[in-house]
Amino acid sequence: MLPSASTTRDSSNQTNQMELKVVNGSQSAACSAANKASSPQAMSELPWSPTKQVKLIVAGLASVIIVVGLDMTIFTVAPPTVANALQADATKAFWFAAIYLLTNAVVQPLMAAWADIFGRQATYFSAVLLFTIGTIVCCTARNVAAMMAGRAIQGLGGGGIISVQLIILSDIIPLRQLPKYMGQCQLATGIGTCLAPIVGGALIKSSWRWLFYINLPFCAIGLAIPPLLFRYEMPLTTLYDKLSSIDWLGSATFVVGTTSFLLGVSWGGNQYVWDSVPTLVPLLVGLATVAMTAVYERFVAKKPFLHFSIFNRVSSLLCSVCAVLQALIMSAVLYYGAFFMISVKLYSPVLAGISILAFTLVVVPVSGITGAVIAKTGHYRWAILTGWVMSTLGCGVLIKLSPYTYAAAWVFMFLCAGVGQGMIMTGQLVAVQATCETRDIAYASSMYSFFRSVGLTFGVALGGTIFQNLLRRRVHDMGLSVDIAENAVGYATFLHDMADHDLRTRIVEAYAWAFQRQFAALTGISALGMVLSLGISSESLDKQMTSEHRLLTKVMDTKNTDTTAV
Repeated sequence: MLPSASTTRDSSNQTNQMELKVVNGSQSAACSAANKASSPQAMSELPWSPTKQVKLIVAGLASVIIVVGLDMTIFTVAPPTVANALQADATKAFWFAAIYLLTNAVVQPLMAAWADIFGRQATYFSAVLLFTIGTIVCCTARNVAAMMAGRAIQGLGGGGIISVQLIILSDIIPLRQLPKYMGQCQLATGIGTCLAPIVGGALIKSSWRWLFYINLPFCAIGLAIPPLLFRYEMPLTTLYDKLSSIDWLGSATFVVGTTSFLLGVSWGGNQYVWDSVPTLVPLLVGLATVAMTAVYERFVAKKPFLHFSIFNRVSSLLCSVCAVLQALIMSAVLYYGAFFMISVKLYSPVLAGISILAFTLVVVPVSGITGAVIAKTGHYRWAILTGWVMSTLGCGVLIKLSPYTYAAAWVFMFLCAGVGQGMIMTGQLVAVQATCETRDIAYASSMYSFFRSVGLTFGVALGGTIFQNLLRRRVHDMGLSVDIAENAVGYATFLHDMADHDLRTRIVEAYAWAFQRQFAALTGISALGMVLSLGISSESLDKQMTSEHRLLTKVMDTKNTDTTAV
């Protein structure tokens, strides 16, 4: 029997549609299989495998995120050297690291919103460009002000890279497979984090400017990725329409409020005492402004950039709080663990960087393995609970660190803490994605990154406050000069060459005493995270992904054309 006219037209339309394949994580099988699967649950169970384009995108994103991880921690062994070169005191040296983390955190929710308005390609390119400009400013810095400006710009770019990267991965990969590929990018971040102390310690022997020169090749890769690999299907809108879609008032008040609050946190106990006006004013103004922003976004804004739907469930709120706590602990252990090796064990910056690998090297593979296991089993709660138990035990044993601790002992201590952190990082990210609506998965991923960045800022800032106050009290009780505590970072460099060995021993013991109490405080924070994590529910990862931003790829060989999602 001859085919009907309608059948012929349908066949013709199908042939034309084969010319363009829409790549989207929300689809997961060939059209023939999709027609048989009428429900989202059935769709989620169909096989999925990445195309060559998706593999290249993941590899490219991972290459760039290495340098972001590198920049977050490369200053763990460099503050004394850079501070002396730029004639900066301890407070300014502290801000070389803190201002990067601060701007990195503040910009992430904005970048997530702009990625929806201007597209993934343009937003990611802009973020890498900002990071590159900041790097160049740091490379050429001749004074403290220039260094501060460069680090701030770097932070803006780094925050955008982290945020948009998570959104892109959520666009193109199904939720069940997402932990595996998120784990690969976290692996890349971990590589940068692991290499940073060693690379930083080695490079400053030649020149501290090499801490930033090393970023430039990675920046070149990042600038090339968007035009070569990102081709998104987007509605045609004018620039005016896009600018009109930005929630200008909400964005501005959020930036002002968050920046003010984080400045207060950073100043407290470092530049000013906690109950002083310069500390309390930005803290209170920041909290009030953020609260007003939340009210405005929830009830007034026509196009809010904050999506409160991701906080509709208790589990989502707990994940956000635990994200802050986990990042706080991780950054504090990393930064002050290296500082312990320099000031108490009297290691060189290079040896200090190698020593802290006992912590960072285990975080990387554990995070990747955890992601693979979650993708295989479809369960994530075990990783969160086990991770918090290990984190609490790991921080607890760090309390025993002293000038006389054997290498095997402190390696074991850092390993315990690192295992817990690696499991939590991946487990909680998956929990955030699983406990929200499918339409919010990309945005929820970026907000999780924002809360982790806030935690990283807290870790360095509050860790410095706790340590400085403890050291001040200890040196006072021992009859030593309180100036040691006021310039703890800079003073540590003089301990290595101090001729009076008895005095050096007393100062080192004061440092060790302060570190022990600091790790005790981190143990308490980790225990809090462990208790809160009990309330995180277990949800199915077999969900149909939905995204308005769809990745396009031109299919050249029509004979092998299919509509398999990637």
